[in-house]
Amino acid sequence: MKKKTALLFFIWFLILECLAGCARQGYSCFMEVGDYEISKEEYALLAYDNIARTAREYGAKEGIDVNAPGFWEQKTDGVSPMDRVRELTDGEAVRQKGIQILAKENGMIDEIGYEVFLKQYQEENEQRKQMKEEGKVLYGPLELSVSQYYSYRQSQLEQALEEFTEQKIVTIGEEELKAYYPMVKQAEEKKNFQAKLSLVIFEDAGEEQKAAVEQWIAVHGITDDLPVLLAEETGVSASVENMAVDTLELGKENLLLDRVVQAVQEAEAGEVTPAIEYTDGMCAVAAVESKEYAAFGSYDTERDYVEYLLREKKAREYIADEISRLEVKKGKAWETLTYEDIIK
Repeated sequence: MKKKTALLFFIWFLILECLAGCARQGYSCFMEVGDYEISKEEYALLAYDNIARTAREYGAKEGIDVNAPGFWEQKTDGVSPMDRVRELTDGEAVRQKGIQILAKENGMIDEIGYEVFLKQYQEENEQRKQMKEEGKVLYGPLELSVSQYYSYRQSQLEQALEEFTEQKIVTIGEEELKAYYPMVKQAEEKKNFQAKLSLVIFEDAGEEQKAAVEQWIAVHGITDDLPVLLAEETGVSASVENMAVDTLELGKENLLLDRVVQAVQEAEAGEVTPAIEYTDGMCAVAAVESKEYAAFGSYDTERDYVEYLLREKKAREYIADEISRLEVKKGKAWETLTYEDIIK
């Protein structure tokens, strides 16, 4: 009798343990990455920008009103806009939680729960308020939003994790470094150049006008009488400016110059770039008068820089690979996430 009772007790124990195991596996959770939960609140934070992106995607389709009642749950070909939001958010959610997990496993942080994050967020704003009261230099707004602090914290954490991985995990042999040098040399010589440009600047009046200006310049080139001829033949009023660019001497971040450099990057001498945003309400087409690429140093002189780039590359690959190995589980609450859950 005692043996039978003990056997029944053991069976019940196994059943209860199995049920408890199912609960621990995350079926009652919103979402799990590895052994850690992504709360509904954290997921919604990441999903917020994807609401606008999804609305733009669907809004561009003929006959769809993104403001219509029931829009977010209305399925087309078996897929609803909320399904699209989840699709866009899942990868980022796994990546951000994966960064947290790897940082914790390597002793860089102690806790990664969303409640801990909110506590840190409150402490950050209290500290910023105190700095303001004490007259200390304060960068950014007096009070950060939850989204701003999350982005800031994750960016800092990712950078720290990359640096840790580069120094503590990644190994590089001399032969591997020498083999990587030609790839760096090719990329650097393509990236750095000196160029003389002529910019044709005109008002942004739509894609059709941009295409007309690009085509006209490609055929006629840029001369002193361009403003007059362009106006006569296309009706576009424009001005011409000369610009010299040396990418090795670029100083502080300059969004305007960055746009020009990016446009010229793929163009060679004698070619014309597509129209780019220049200043508010204005566009520019750049004609490349001349372009010379900067020579990259020898392996011996550039070895440290090549090693830095290879360590960075291998660290990012290692982190991505580790995150891809994490098991992902989604609970019922993930399936029933609504538009209102995200924007509230």
